[in-house]
Amino acid sequence: MSELYDVTIIGGGTTGLYTAFYSGMRDLKTKVIEYQPDLGGKVSFFYPEKKIYDVGGFPGVLGDDLVADVKEQALSVQPTIVMGEKIKALEKQEDGTFVLTSHSGEKHFSKTVIVASGLGTYDLRPLDVEGSHYYGGQHIHYTIQNLMQYTGQKAVVISENRVGLDWALALENVASEVHLINRGAEFKAVYGNDLEKLEHSNVHVHMEARVEKLEGTETALERIILDNGEQIQTDHLLVYEGLQIDKSLYDQWGLVTEKGRIPVGTDMATSLEGVFVAGDAAVYPSKTMLIASGFNEAMAAVNSAKSFIDPKAKSQVYSTVIYKHVE
Repeated sequence: MSELYDVTIIGGGTTGLYTAFYSGMRDLKTKVIEYQPDLGGKVSFFYPEKKIYDVGGFPGVLGDDLVADVKEQALSVQPTIVMGEKIKALEKQEDGTFVLTSHSGEKHFSKTVIVASGLGTYDLRPLDVEGSHYYGGQHIHYTIQNLMQYTGQKAVVISENRVGLDWALALENVASEVHLINRGAEFKAVYGNDLEKLEHSNVHVHMEARVEKLEGTETALERIILDNGEQIQTDHLLVYEGLQIDKSLYDQWGLVTEKGRIPVGTDMATSLEGVFVAGDAAVYPSKTMLIASGFNEAMAAVNSAKSFIDPKAKSQVYSTVIYKHVE
């Protein structure tokens, strides 16, 4: 029979990772289940090279750096990490424990559950042109993680969204040459002085252009061919053409929802006893959709889970105790 955990966290973004850390601090046997192949959630996808200002103690921290620190913090308490699994069903057993079933049929057993999976899972839309399947993986990227891998390289970004624009501007500082391909006549979801930064950059911008073909050797991508016949030499291709969103299954799990989110009180308890929530999935009066809010909710959810498992346990622990535990 599969191992029984005290807490199973659904979602390995920044909120899920901090939840795992604090769960470990409360001496709870913890598992994290993440659908994506990497930890970090939306911060890794959308803000890796953007500064984040809403986390206390940081005058500004790059998304990638924040993810790396939160990941290191979580791993310090040695939770079990499961990647590439999407939870399709959550069932409460007669003994009060839970069975979580993934899309592959894998089952996970837990005394409590903390939902930290936002508004649902998502996949980035894959590039579908001649040669894209051949050069996928090493040469085609759907996130800009590890910026230094592009040092001195030629890079092409395909996007009509602010995400791609941000990537191109970040790459300008390390790559030898950067091209930005936009199939539309304008960029979507831009704000502030983004377009002005792009105009004054060295990024080569191609508007109303589409990639038709990728060419290269058996081991390396060498060039892309645009629909106007133009050839652009490149070593790496970064693609952001939107998301394929799979909405949350919270209502199917038996949770009361409100427009796709889970209403809670200050204890972060859902309508199903033993299931708690933190991060974007939670909703309550004056809710703020900030990373810092997710961290606070994570602590409240873990403390509630601890009390659910052991009603005699302390309601919370303090940072001095936590650091002694880590050391």
